[in-house]
Amino acid sequence: MDISTITIYPKNFFMAFKFLCNYALYKIKVVDKISPLIFEGLSSPDGWDALNKALIDDCNQEIELNLVHPKFASKKYERRHVLPACRGFASLTIGRYQTNNDYASVMINLASKNYPPYMVVMNYKRVFTNPDVLTCMLANALNSNMGNIEVSFEPWVPAKGEKVYWSADCMCTFDACNAASNDVVKKTFGYEQVKKKPTKRKVDDICRYIKDGYEDKVAKWIGKEIKDKNEPIDMMRPMRAFRKLKFFKKKPPMEVFTAKYRKEGMISLSSYNGYMYIKNDRYSEDDEYADTISRIKKDFGLV
Repeated sequence: MDISTITIYPKNFFMAFKFLCNYALYKIKVVDKISPLIFEGLSSPDGWDALNKALIDDCNQEIELNLVHPKFASKKYERRHVLPACRGFASLTIGRYQTNNDYASVMINLASKNYPPYMVVMNYKRVFTNPDVLTCMLANALNSNMGNIEVSFEPWVPAKGEKVYWSADCMCTFDACNAASNDVVKKTFGYEQVKKKPTKRKVDDICRYIKDGYEDKVAKWIGKEIKDKNEPIDMMRPMRAFRKLKFFKKKPPMEVFTAKYRKEGMISLSSYNGYMYIKNDRYSEDDEYADTISRIKKDFGLV
């Protein structure tokens, strides 16, 4: 992940959350559907490794979590990683992002030294009346990417007199994650960001992501097709089509695409990922997309 911003967190950052927001706690469980053993604690690495990998892959744009309301399929949500997922800790926001605060904050802690794996959902009332809706969406999205491993989030209501110091615990886990990821630039909570001095870097060429033997032809075909296109729906037709026809070994990162074809600032990351996610129906009734598929098949001898 290459992000040109850095966030400065006050030392009491997580502590402040406990007093400034509404929150709900959930214990995390994973189960192997083939061998139905419920994994709790840190003694079952396979299940936790699968969950941790799904979070990291989503953060690195290798997969995309499809967040759909469990009762209303037309209601779809986005997620944004606040910190790079690593070492069993993930921090993200989930919402519709129609306004500056139209999202809930989520922290997933699989590496706590004090508690079993758990999740905290914060400021959910801005988006969800019931936080269980968010956890159901997240579980469904993760489970579709974890093979035979299934995750569930169970409401965690501390017993009378039991104190759960989740804010301090998350701060300690964050520090460990931060130390392990000091080579990765962090995103900020919300929308304000502190600029980092820019450094020159070499961006991967899109040919690295194209199937062997087709690199130049595919790259030139896309370039010719979108040369004068400035709208996301137009510039993404050939990219999605080539991915659907399996000409990409893996999805090219957005910055690789925009740098190659000089489309910087013309498309957002969420739009790019949406158009490249084949399971959605972005072009289901788009005649130009169907024509693009047909021309690719003809030009590349697939008919």
